[in-house]
Parts: sequence; structure tokens; C-alpha cells
Amino acid sequence: MTEAAITMPLMILTAMLLIRVFTFYLEILSAGISEHMTALEAWDSYRGIGVRKYSSQREVRMLKGGVLKIDLVKTIDTRSCLLNEDNLVRAGDLFDR
Repeated sequence: MTEAAITMPLMILTAMLLIRVFTFYLEILSAGISEHMTALEAWDSYRGIGVRKYSSQREVRMLKGGVLKIDLVKTIDTRSCLLNEDNLVRAGDLFDR
């Protein structure tokens, strides 16, 4: 009884913390996929002639509470170069002549 009274609360707290950390990493994955989709939409909608830089930054935070006394933050930086492939193909025709 005494051993169970000591170890069971520790095991339950550890399991709850592991579940919360796992959901935090799933939130990071979801935010990364969302940022990637936004960058792809920016790429598809770009109709300019030159190359343009695309950058975005998003933070995912894990709420403090319970045993966790630190603030976990993951910053997702998205950087890309946008270009219009149609204009590049047309410019390539000039070099073939």
C-alpha cells in the first residue's frame, strides 16, 4: 500500500506530462504544415516578373501549469523565394535563338 501510494501519483504525473509534451509536438507539426501551405499559396498566386522573397514567422507556445514551470516556445521561420515559372519559360525561349 505504501509503495503504491508513493509511486502511483508519480506515474500518473509523468504520464500526463508526456501526453502534454506529445500534444505540443503535434501542435508544432500542425503549425509547420499550415505555414508550408501558406507559402505554397503565395508561390501559386505570385504573378510578378522578378524574384520576390517570402518570409513568415509563427510561434507555438505550451501553456505553463502544474509541474511545468518553464515556458516552452517553438518559433517556426518560413523563408522562400517566389518566382513566376511562366515568365521564366518565356525568357528561356529568348536564349535558344
